Amino acid sequence: MDNKQPNEMNQNQNSLEQQLESQLMSQPEETNAGMELPDKAGTAVKNKLPEMPVEDARTLGVGEWMITILFFLLPLINIVVMAIWSFSSKGNIHRKNLSRACLLWLIILLIGYVVAMTVAGYTILDIFRDA
Repeated sequence: MDNKQPNEMNQNQNSLEQQLESQLMSQPEETNAGMELPDKAGTAVKNKLPEMPVEDARTLGVGEWMITILFFLLPLINIVVMAIWSFSSKGNIHRKNLSRACLLWLIILLIGYVVAMTVAGYTILDIFRDA
């Protein structure tokens, strides 16, 4: 009885491994991108990822970050620049992510302002009027 249990466990483990391997091999390549899959001989094969141009993924220097922050400090220009950097298909990925995050914060703060003014009973014009 003791001899049967390890054999059954080995068979179950082998069948689970075979099921997992068949599921991994049946998935499309996009979902397996970057994963190491065993081939028939048991060695790992790495799928190729779509390559990003080096200039899009490089780390920006201090001067480039200073220029980026300068654009973000200028009123009205910052919204235009953030939108351009956020939605362009080319450009540095780090600057693009920063622009997206800043635009999201801007939207969140604008919604918060509108809600707060609605609850308080003010409009934008009431703030600038002489009461």
